[in-house]
Amino acid sequence: MKTNMKTIAIILTVPFFLLSFSNCGGAKADGPKTSFEQNPPFKISEAYYQNWVAGVKDGGSGTNVHIIFSEIQPDVVIQNIYFRNHILEAKGNINEPKQFVGYLKNESQRDVIMDADPMKEAQNTPSKAFPFKLENNQAVLEYWFEGKKHYFKISNLSEKEMIPYPQANPNQHE
Repeated sequence: MKTNMKTIAIILTVPFFLLSFSNCGGAKADGPKTSFEQNPPFKISEAYYQNWVAGVKDGGSGTNVHIIFSEIQPDVVIQNIYFRNHILEAKGNINEPKQFVGYLKNESQRDVIMDADPMKEAQNTPSKAFPFKLENNQAVLEYWFEGKKHYFKISNLSEKEMIPYPQANPNQHE
């Protein structure tokens, strides 16, 4: 009888022990493990950010991130700029093909809807996890090259003087 109890205990313990080493399919990692390119197919001549504020009520404020290349391979596609927990679309200018800007507008904090009605609470949008841990003067450039997505970390972005846009009278013609 003791042999049967030991056999049953072993039969029940072994599968439990083996399952404890398995990883459930729903388990998530801490985030994307991205490596930064050390030798990108471009050279940055200047990278800076510049705060701005509108001169009219409710005009807003924000920060523009500028990246200027001295050299860039023709098949590089600049996509996004990761800056201060935001993903900014990198906008180019056809007249200045080596300059890209990401626009960050400071938006007022949106209230969270708390209601007994779950349909009203469903309007809340969860914030996405930011994939990089960056200092205030750092950014990550996301680009495509040779059919693959790459990331390049830009350290020590300089800060240019804030641009205060003056209040203008739209009916005034000079």
